Amino acid sequence: MWSPRWAYFGGNTTDVARVREWSVRDALLQNGRGFWVELVFSELASNAVEHTATGEQHGRMWVGLELLSDQVVLLSVVDQGRKWGGPFSTPQLVDRQPGEMNPGGRGLWLVDRIAEYWWWEGELGMPLEMRAMVRLDREPDLGEAWYDLAS
Repeated sequence: MWSPRWAYFGGNTTDVARVREWSVRDALLQNGRGFWVELVFSELASNAVEHTATGEQHGRMWVGLELLSDQVVLLSVVDQGRKWGGPFSTPQLVDRQPGEMNPGGRGLWLVDRIAEYWWWEGELGMPLEMRAMVRLDREPDLGEAWYDLAS
């Protein structure tokens, strides 16, 4: 039986790589089946490191993974709230146009295209929990913009 699991990680790019490895260690998600789970976790963890106190010295993040059915996985990443002295902000989807070369803003765009649903919970300035439901049995709708980004 597959049961939910949770873990704490630090708040740097090495820890984002560790989250990716952790996310697909179950047999159900190996041999490429967990590719989209791994990618969504990577984007959510990267956002926590980049935009919140998780990325500051001694920062940490909590991650969770739960199988909701044999085809749907629920991912969770909890950050440590806003950076010291930083702005109060919430996760926002940035609408990028095909061929647009501005850096950043594509993490949640990818999550939005891959996940069935994604949302956040929490209070402004406090730790936020980002959640995403990822289906294992279908290809995401990345649209034409994906090909522009990939080329």
